[in-house]
Amino acid sequence: MKMARNLTSVLVGGILLAAGPAAADSGKDFFKGKTITYIVSTDAGGGYDAYGRLIAKYMEKHLPVRAIVVKNMPGAGHIIGANHIYNSKPDGLTFGTFNTGLVYAQIVDRKGIKFDLTKFSFLGKAAEDPRTIMVSVKSPLMSFDDLLNTKKQVKFAGAGPGSASFNETTMLINALNLNIKFLTGYNGREDEMAMMRGEMDGGLGSRSSYMSFVNNGYGRFLLQIGGEKMTEYDVPLGRDVVTDPAARSVV
Repeated sequence: MKMARNLTSVLVGGILLAAGPAAADSGKDFFKGKTITYIVSTDAGGGYDAYGRLIAKYMEKHLPVRAIVVKNMPGAGHIIGANHIYNSKPDGLTFGTFNTGLVYAQIVDRKGIKFDLTKFSFLGKAAEDPRTIMVSVKSPLMSFDDLLNTKKQVKFAGAGPGSASFNETTMLINALNLNIKFLTGYNGREDEMAMMRGEMDGGLGSRSSYMSFVNNGYGRFLLQIGGEKMTEYDVPLGRDVVTDPAARSVV
């Protein structure tokens, strides 16, 4: 892939790299004594923040840098953080984490985008994680069938327009005709806090992000999309329970 920008960025789902010529030519020596800025495009405390800080920790261990500074830049469904990474000084010292929902955002030419994902190149992959529909234990919904058949509208929380949770939740609501009111602007762990307060019924997100919430007795999984079935939970896979051809293609 053409190295059109001298930046480095990390995408949860893929790590992107467009290192400057010095970084490419001299490897580790390029980073000696320098400070890397690592942008996380969400609030502190969520799954993307955890991935970013974990990656930064091991980068610091294996590169001769002076320091790696992790900086949270949430907002606009990860667009603010991605814009900052893309428009940073092209010196090979700016890395960052943002979500794959920005692929959708760029395709539909979402307002506020000041980056071009085609001018980043993939460096590696942080995680490949199935998506799950999860509800609070305070919710009366006990199964995916309950969600499909509920007459009472349920409230789902998610990040802002352009994020993966926004796009994927919207797609599922439309494809499965779910009786969900989708409320946005919940970053990091804010959706889980809203569920604990009884303000929200549930949400859609990665399995690993919701795992601790469920294991601590605050939530229950209703459906998993992608991946292999979890042996420790009786959670159906979307491909096994969705029969309508058009809806199944979305799942």
